[in-house]
Amino acid sequence: MAAAAAVVGIASFTYQRIADARDRRHHLPPGRQVDIGGRRLHLVEMGEGSPSVVIIPALAGNVLPWLRVLEAAAAETQACVYDRAGIGWSDPPTHGRPTPGTMASDLYALLQAAGIVPPYVLVGHSLGGVIARRFQADHPDAVAGMLLIDSSHEDHPLRLGAVDWREGTVGILRSAARRQASLFGARRLAVALGLVPGFAVEMARTVPPEYAEAARAISLSARQNRAMVRELLVLAHSWGQPGSLGSLPLAVLTASPRPWRGWPVWAQMQNELAALSTNSEHVTARTAGHDIHLDEPDLVVQAIRTLVRRCRSA
Repeated sequence: MAAAAAVVGIASFTYQRIADARDRRHHLPPGRQVDIGGRRLHLVEMGEGSPSVVIIPALAGNVLPWLRVLEAAAAETQACVYDRAGIGWSDPPTHGRPTPGTMASDLYALLQAAGIVPPYVLVGHSLGGVIARRFQADHPDAVAGMLLIDSSHEDHPLRLGAVDWREGTVGILRSAARRQASLFGARRLAVALGLVPGFAVEMARTVPPEYAEAARAISLSARQNRAMVRELLVLAHSWGQPGSLGSLPLAVLTASPRPWRGWPVWAQMQNELAALSTNSEHVTARTAGHDIHLDEPDLVVQAIRTLVRRCRSA
């Protein structure tokens, strides 16, 4: 049994390596890869104007699901979205376990190297909201405004874990361990054989049709799996309380209420995020789940445009 398991593991690893290399050759990045000091991060940018909108995706999120929103936002001003280290077309990190601080530092280095000048309107989705707030704390003069889209809270693993362990530190670490132990070659083969119901439908829902195959390749890559594990470890950690944003123009978009044990706690944390600034607006989506940019993209686009205009007035 041990010998059979070893053979299966080696076969899965080899198949995954070959398929990953093939995918990297076949799917070119839609943006440019910017050197930030010995490694490259992938950036997609559109439009002109100031302040520049900078979209920070959610947990292990890549640029592709944001392209529709990016194009619409670029009608108002310069806008960009990027792949964090190890995600999509970006090189893996060279440092150890990431933190909100190292993620914010990477983003600042990327914007500087790419020549995208401040001030910035940061758009943070889920974990991206934590990164946006850390970026603002480190570079307050560079940030003109902030949009938080169903953002994670720095202390959410402890607070959500108290009512639903699956959403707390224990549950998140369990998810990371399961991903770390999974044979991704086997998953890739299962998808190729049509044994993963809904996979193709989900790809079609999240990205423009011309990028469906690229999104599939990213989702099935070993690099993406490693990035997911790293970022789950970030999400599992409590980072204390979010700092005050003073009078910074702030908008908070929250998913519509849903039948979930942790919802009252999540809703309370969303209210707390909206209260970080004395100059904030808080909108709850009518029908959208956590991925508001996919379920109600017009709401996100309008929130970006409105916030950009608020920042210009300020």
